[in-house]
Amino acid sequence: MSVLVTGGNGHIGSWISYLLARKGKRVIIYDSNKNYPQYLLQELKEQLIFVHGDILDLPRLVTTFKKYENDIEGIIHTIAIMGESVQINPYQNIKLNIIGLLNILETARIFRIKKVVYTSTGAVYGELPNMAHENQNLKPSDLYGATKIASELLGEQYRKNFGIDFRVGRLYFVYGPGKYPSEFTNLYKITFGLLEGLEGLVIERGGDQKLDFTYVEDAAMGIVLLYEQENLKHQIFNIASGRSEKISGVIKLARKYTHFPSDVKIGKGKLTKRCESLDIELAKKELGYSPEYDLEKGIEIYSNWLKENPKRQY
Repeated sequence: MSVLVTGGNGHIGSWISYLLARKGKRVIIYDSNKNYPQYLLQELKEQLIFVHGDILDLPRLVTTFKKYENDIEGIIHTIAIMGESVQINPYQNIKLNIIGLLNILETARIFRIKKVVYTSTGAVYGELPNMAHENQNLKPSDLYGATKIASELLGEQYRKNFGIDFRVGRLYFVYGPGKYPSEFTNLYKITFGLLEGLEGLVIERGGDQKLDFTYVEDAAMGIVLLYEQENLKHQIFNIASGRSEKISGVIKLARKYTHFPSDVKIGKGKLTKRCESLDIELAKKELGYSPEYDLEKGIEIYSNWLKENPKRQY
């Protein structure tokens, strides 16, 4: 039996696909990006099936599920537009974030696929002074967070009305191999751009902002554990590092481990309306989740990966 991973060639999706395949699962990657990350998935190619498709193309999804009708045991949905990028083209990006999940839920309903895991975000909590818990009131501070709340509520109704085992993993500021800082939001460019050697990194504020940065393999492992666990008492879990760090502190570590001579100039204050960190005690208790990489180790690995995989090669 196979697990279908939407966005399986993407940053988090590729790590999820890798970890599933490494455990012996066959993975069907559904993605509009034909270029899979060779550094990660090459060794497991025999366990991967790639389907080129747009998540908004419902007929294409139905055709895919029809082809593998007796093989797909569950779905992990990772496709989304992140952060302030939603506001650049709000109609199209909101549609992708919400209707993309709706298409997955409808396809799961039609083909009676019981388990759907959804990668959400800590952005659903909005701005909080400290740590966010799963039972916190949801008050998004931007369109991105709003699309994720809407999607979570949609999945909850499919669970209640159609019996789909809909599970949510709320991730937070995931970084690491597989994504270049230059391809991320402005926050990632400022925070991790030194590791890629980006120039002209100047921002007036943000150095005092405290956030919970999660190494990508930890985030992916949390989602895999969420998929695998049976007889859960809860459906929603925070999956992060459980610790906060000032952006200025992350930049300090980036300076320590970068292989490039570039630098960052960042002012004091906050940059975005987000909670400082996510409480991960529920994931530890029910999923057996435990982050393996602290921030310094994660940045060191990320820096070495960026040195060994310069963007010009892709």
